[in-house]
Amino acid sequence: MPAGLHIVSKRAAGKPLRWYVYAWRGGPLIHKSEGPRPRITAAISDAAAEARRTRGTVAGGAETIASLIAGFRGSPEFARLARSTQTSHLTWLERIREEFGDAPLRAFEDRRIRSDVLDWRDRWASQPRSADAGVSTLSRLLNWGVDRGKLDKNVATGISTLYEADRSDVIWEPIDFERFAAAAAVEVNEGVALAAFTGLRRGDLVKLPWAAIGEHAIVWRTAKSRGKNLATIPLLPETRALLVRIRERHAAEMASRPAAKRVDLPATVLSNSRWQPWTPMGFGSRFNDAKTVAGLDKRLHDLRGTFVTRCCLAGLNDREIADIVGWNTKDIAAIRARYADQARVVIAIGERIAKAGAA
Repeated sequence: MPAGLHIVSKRAAGKPLRWYVYAWRGGPLIHKSEGPRPRITAAISDAAAEARRTRGTVAGGAETIASLIAGFRGSPEFARLARSTQTSHLTWLERIREEFGDAPLRAFEDRRIRSDVLDWRDRWASQPRSADAGVSTLSRLLNWGVDRGKLDKNVATGISTLYEADRSDVIWEPIDFERFAAAAAVEVNEGVALAAFTGLRRGDLVKLPWAAIGEHAIVWRTAKSRGKNLATIPLLPETRALLVRIRERHAAEMASRPAAKRVDLPATVLSNSRWQPWTPMGFGSRFNDAKTVAGLDKRLHDLRGTFVTRCCLAGLNDREIADIVGWNTKDIAAIRARYADQARVVIAIGERIAKAGAA
């Protein structure tokens, strides 16, 4: 079978099985039939070859956005992107291809095309973060075209974002943890606790290996930086206690199982109910389910601010904390003023009350 053909089947109630052959995934339909899976004939092969030959061109052989997308997807620049970023871009590249694929590149040299881009973006205005992601992908695509000499400029540069919420100073309060704990399974609660004690993002959180746990700190090259940045996170007392609980829970559960059904502790600190490493999407789904049941309006990402608060209470200064979480000192100072200093006042009041009662 010629490389790249995409064959799919569809069955409607009371009707024969139908087959559709596309020149490539997302490409044009070149054959359809009913009954058994179609044989790849010379006619189908020729149709696929012709579709590939004219792919991404318009009359006169000019390149189109579709051909730019094809080139970008196969480029070393795209290959170097983090897997999660590639996944997001692929979703939006397909939407861009559907909307603008037939447009010649010269149309994207005209600044007036921005109006069409904004109209397209605004279809997702009710989901501002998604809308911004679409524009970001388009801008990255056009930048690649500029770098490759296919475009003179990027008309998507400077398009304002729709999502402007700043949640850097949002943290989880004790009542939030209590409500979530009542709604979530133990393995999900462990993930939330680890996020609050380390400030790690979801993608890094579920991949954190036991091997990165040192005597005094977690030292690890995070996925967010594609292994370029070395994260050093101090081990708080709460973190040490959590790690002990996870190991003890595994040991107790394995001791209760028949020998044939025991599994080793995974290489990752966190694991699902089967003692297998989480995937980011798997953990995110279980987290969202529990959050909905608990009726919380907090996000997993808000636990980074919670970690900052714990670091403040542990005595770290703003510069030290900023270096750990990758924020600026102004954001750290805002959290310190809003939560950490307030917490210290309450703790001090409690200590005075206790001393007075003991006197």
